[in-house]
Amino acid sequence: MNEREKVLRFYHIRDAKLSLGSQLLKHCAITRTCSVPWAESTIGKDQKHKPCYLSPGDNEKQMEFNVSHHGSLVALVGCAGGGVQLGVDLVQVDAGKDIPKVRQEGWTSWVNTYASVFSSREVQDMVSWEPSTPLSNDDMLTAKLRQFYAHWCLKEAYVKMTGEALMAPWLQDMEFRNVQVPRAVSELSDSGNGDGWGEICSDVEVWRYGVKVPGVKLELQAFRDEYMVGTAVSSLSASFLPYKILDLPLDVYSVAEAG
Repeated sequence: MNEREKVLRFYHIRDAKLSLGSQLLKHCAITRTCSVPWAESTIGKDQKHKPCYLSPGDNEKQMEFNVSHHGSLVALVGCAGGGVQLGVDLVQVDAGKDIPKVRQEGWTSWVNTYASVFSSREVQDMVSWEPSTPLSNDDMLTAKLRQFYAHWCLKEAYVKMTGEALMAPWLQDMEFRNVQVPRAVSELSDSGNGDGWGEICSDVEVWRYGVKVPGVKLELQAFRDEYMVGTAVSSLSASFLPYKILDLPLDVYSVAEAG
């Protein structure tokens, strides 16, 4: 299936647009990072079937990248070379959609619907978590949902980094500890800067089979009031550059048109 067919297979136009945006971002990243013409920015796959850019001559990985989309946004992380593995996940906390289901099922039952991808400790952490300050009923549920989606976002980013899927047999044996929910941009005192980025939380720990996993760096950042983006990299020495908000015509189309 070629890229055009992948985009056009979606029934909903919004999903097709997100898929198209994902493909365009990949080509733009390859072109700009590896200094190759847009027409030659072929999206390949590595041994774990993760998307990457392979040099045409020796089939060596020249760029590692990972993409996620949710709501109306697409996020990409990447780096030159093949020395590290990357994973990213973008989530939109749609409280208006989730709260009626939570009210109907109850918080504990709703969380347990997703118990197959979390450890028993993570499920208990999410079920028992309470905000530090009193909130109205809807605000309380929104805060709980943000806590849930923080766990979900980190787990997705991590499994994407490893090249596994959410059906990996070790999912319930791998857990995140010290998960903090980043404050949304409206909660920060300097929220008037206009870029939409909120707090970054990076003290989370990864544990697997009861042992702390070394050599993995994770970051979770809020964007606007309803989004969070999780980033995972298989190196503690790697540094995360700030995300850049791209203008499609100015920053992407212009690269494609330049060849």
